[in-house]
Amino acid sequence: MRRLCVLGVLILAACGKEAVEEPATLVTYNIDASRISVSGLSSGAHMAAQLHMAHSEIFNGLAMVGGGPYYCSRGELSRGIGECLSSGEIDVDALRAYAQAKAAEDQIDAVEDLADDPVWIFHGALDDVVGKGPSDAAAALYASLVAPDAVTYVTDIEVAHGMPTLDTGLPCEKFGTPFLNACGYDGAGEILKTMYGVLNPRVVATGELRSIPQPGADDAEMLEDAFVYVPASCAAGEACGVHVAIHGCSQSAEYIGDAFAAGAGFNEWAESNHLLVLYPQVASSRIAPMNPYGCWDWWGYTNENYATRAGLQIEVIMSMLDALAGKML
Repeated sequence: MRRLCVLGVLILAACGKEAVEEPATLVTYNIDASRISVSGLSSGAHMAAQLHMAHSEIFNGLAMVGGGPYYCSRGELSRGIGECLSSGEIDVDALRAYAQAKAAEDQIDAVEDLADDPVWIFHGALDDVVGKGPSDAAAALYASLVAPDAVTYVTDIEVAHGMPTLDTGLPCEKFGTPFLNACGYDGAGEILKTMYGVLNPRVVATGELRSIPQPGADDAEMLEDAFVYVPASCAAGEACGVHVAIHGCSQSAEYIGDAFAAGAGFNEWAESNHLLVLYPQVASSRIAPMNPYGCWDWWGYTNENYATRAGLQIEVIMSMLDALAGKML
């Protein structure tokens, strides 16, 4: 049974209404468990892949922006800042074998559960922070695990390393905080359309961006609170799916407040399509573990099981999903 306990490396990632200034509280919602998906940017892309693989029975779709494949670093920082950051050779066969072995040991869900999941992988044509090789490897790994037509791989958008948006953030070609790039390209919309098919048009995000607790955050090197965007329909009790959107390095609330949660573009689609959006938050550290940029654990700084269901950060995120649903999903 899942425990309810519920990073230096330079792999970066990540404005709108402010989060509600009140103590973080837990409110339960009518969660449609058949509509749960995850995306991530840069180090958040690695965490998104880990969540998806570890809990493929729960997550029915994955999107990765400027990141590498599941278990890319294979538990070694040297690989993490080497082949997983550049365009060095990545052994996709070894990664697939690891996933299959962990599934056989019941440390992640069955690899077969991935078969019908849509996967959206993005590498900006101007991205000189993370090479194209890691994204190529992610596309190759998933092409061997899901249906042949289930992988969408986008490489032709002229954008630097960051989340491409319609009109929020830095100019498209510029890399820097808050790692949102105004490109006239709706990355969040493309992600959610891939996850859920035909959607209602995006609207103004008039719902509420709330803070909620992250149970077990201290042990997992995470911040005390996360953000969740709650559309009016979800607050009123309608059945709603959940999209988990995971920021990149130097992009948590510790660095940019709610800029990613309010500006990445997910909330406008969530408002009109009955989706909660959960924005987990990781913490930085300048002592052990050395994680001065606030990156997610994709090389093993929390524990050796970081890419399995026993990964501490994975446990915290799953505990938040359970808390939002008021039950174990």
